[in-house]
Amino acid sequence: MFKLHNVFDSRHYRRLSSVQKEELKEARDKVHQAQQKEPERLREHLETFNDAVIAIIITIIVLQIQPAFKASQYLEFLGNIVIFIIAFFIIADFWYDLHIAFSYFIFKPDKITAICDFCLLATLSLLPVMTKWIMMRDSAFAVTNFGIVYFIAQILKVFVQYFGAKPLMRSSQVMNIMMVKTSVHRIILVFLLTLFLILLSLVVPKVAMFLFHLFHF
Repeated sequence: MFKLHNVFDSRHYRRLSSVQKEELKEARDKVHQAQQKEPERLREHLETFNDAVIAIIITIIVLQIQPAFKASQYLEFLGNIVIFIIAFFIIADFWYDLHIAFSYFIFKPDKITAICDFCLLATLSLLPVMTKWIMMRDSAFAVTNFGIVYFIAQILKVFVQYFGAKPLMRSSQVMNIMMVKTSVHRIILVFLLTLFLILLSLVVPKVAMFLFHLFHF
């Protein structure tokens, strides 16, 4: 990437006229101001991107519901609506958690936070596929794969919250320790509960699917 401050140290700069030097100084000041505002702009863009992607994910899921063309298909149609509602609230909970994180402690996200957020959205984007799989065949294998994607998304959400809050934690060692402990505890809790639900899905997949929403962390 081009570094504007390197120009001021070059021989070419010393050959510039006073007017040209002043113009270059103004350009450097503008770049410096833009760099200071960049974390805030990234925060706004991430929030907007999260809103857009999650809205698309929910829209795709509802489009997976096939209408009942025959009376014999009506119960399956109602079952698919229930599956959609469960998936809807699971994804909506992810949106809400991200909203809270960006509202209360992610003020200056960096590139690592953005990457974790992108990975989270990419993982959530798989939920329409998992949901369609369950709608077509609510087998233990389908619900288990839904649970695996759900688990990965939960872990990535913790990463977004942790790395997003790191700039805030630098000013407080106590807060840093508390955030680390909270993140570790949440990962352990997510792992244990998700493992329980995955094992439960091998026996009663419909109940496990419902509990994925009920036990949303």
